[in-house]
Amino acid sequence: MIFYKVIGMLTIKNYKRPIAAISIAGERSRLTPAVLIKFMEPLSKNKIQIYAISTGEKEIILFVDQAESDKAVIALTEIASESSFENIEVRRGLGMVTVSGPELVNTPGILNKLTQPIAKAKINIVNITTAFDSIIFFFDMEDSEKAFKIWENYVPEKMGMIKKTTEKIKKAIKRIIPRI
Repeated sequence: MIFYKVIGMLTIKNYKRPIAAISIAGERSRLTPAVLIKFMEPLSKNKIQIYAISTGEKEIILFVDQAESDKAVIALTEIASESSFENIEVRRGLGMVTVSGPELVNTPGILNKLTQPIAKAKINIVNITTAFDSIIFFFDMEDSEKAFKIWENYVPEKMGMIKKTTEKIKKAIKRIIPRI
């Protein structure tokens, strides 16, 4: 189940099912050709949905439904043992909140504006992954709902996004409707 709220041009979604982060670590992870394909293929064969992917200097993290995490680890362990990856670790009990909308690309300091109220509430962000118009945040499950509620009340008024959206709408209306 997903709870979401559309505020201005932003959509904030709180995924209610627990997520697991599967970390596959190895010294040469960035230098391994087609490394993502190697790990995504066994998950695909086992019909395991990947919600997000995060890559670091020496690791790849795949975010999957917690109910599928044991099956995913079994499938990934075989592949990891055949390559230069040393270990697989799992962190369960994560919540996932997404913030998406076209304004994210053009708003300087957007991550700061989103994370500041979360930090003030003493909520730890476990992981962040981004695309151009969406940011996926992972929290401990109990903090996920808290973060969603903070953003529900905080965004976009405090970020000046309503003003930007209103200005864009006014400009569009002026172009469409000729002056009388």
